[in-house]
Amino acid sequence: MSNDLTLNQVLDILKINPLDGFFVISAAKLVNLHIPPFPPSAPALLLDLTDDRLPAVQKVLENVYPEVMPLNFVRNVASGEIETSATQLKNLAEFSGIVAVLVPALGEETSLESFQEVIARLRAPDGCPWDREQTHDTLRKHLLEETYEALVALDSHDIAGMREEFGDLLLQIVLHSQIALEANEFRMADILEGIHNKIVRRHPHVFGDSQVEGVSHVLQNWEKLKAAERQTNGESEHKGILDGVAAAFPALAQAQEFQDRAARVGFDWPDVAPVLEKVMEEIEEVRTAADGDHRAKELGDLLFAVVNFVRWHKVDAETVLREANQRFRRRFAHIEKRARQMDRDLSSMTLAEMDALWDEAKKLEQHADH
Repeated sequence: MSNDLTLNQVLDILKINPLDGFFVISAAKLVNLHIPPFPPSAPALLLDLTDDRLPAVQKVLENVYPEVMPLNFVRNVASGEIETSATQLKNLAEFSGIVAVLVPALGEETSLESFQEVIARLRAPDGCPWDREQTHDTLRKHLLEETYEALVALDSHDIAGMREEFGDLLLQIVLHSQIALEANEFRMADILEGIHNKIVRRHPHVFGDSQVEGVSHVLQNWEKLKAAERQTNGESEHKGILDGVAAAFPALAQAQEFQDRAARVGFDWPDVAPVLEKVMEEIEEVRTAADGDHRAKELGDLLFAVVNFVRWHKVDAETVLREANQRFRRRFAHIEKRARQMDRDLSSMTLAEMDALWDEAKKLEQHADH
């Protein structure tokens, strides 16, 4: 350790009982990270601190801990003596001579491991009857429901809602992991190892020596790496790049994903002008369709072309349509509300009257936006 203090001396100075359990890490390793490599539910002792490392250490800790987190530290003072003191995380880098910092536990409920224990307890023989009955199949609908609820929070930019809904999504993942553990299928560690290795492997421009030029090059490399993985895993050589798109995707999202993946290997228009021309061409083919079956096919092609036009504007078609749906819902609800206020029945109102109320709703929204 730096400053000739042994670990046992630091433990004694900070009155730490090693049997209580804590993590020990060198600040030299911490400064090169973005997230602390220890769970916030356990205390941690940071050693080998120097004045030049403190700002980086503080920044890493602030990515997990609140800025008002109380810390205890050991430092050398001007007289050469060792002293202990305390501060809040946001003020850590203002001190000098610090050689060790004790980061207390943030709370048992703040780590993935603690949450796994909660779920395992629910699934235990003396746990919750409902949780014990769940299987991968029975949880499928709940996973879908929670995903859509998370999308609602995202669409409305509801920060508190996102935090809650992402937690509900995590619950589904941990439940599936626990069920798999009990069936000797896989463990949470296998899930984390798999996705960790996949992300590192598919980003050689970040974790390796590859060079890329912009997002399009990244996506092209991504498809090449996936193809190489399929070959390594012994998957059919005839499996195409579109085969990985989930069949259960909503049709709009599926269409855009198909187009995105095809574009990554060069199957795309050179610019947006012919994309718009294709939309107009499909409109004409709908107009001139010979019969209902032919028209239905052309309408599908028109929707697909419109999605491509949306994609070229770097917009997510599923998201903007959901937003348009919500605008329609709000505005039509305003029409219903105003009709009740006027003691009118919607079915007795003219289209012009309803259009006037629709315009009224739009003006109210525009006023609220400003």
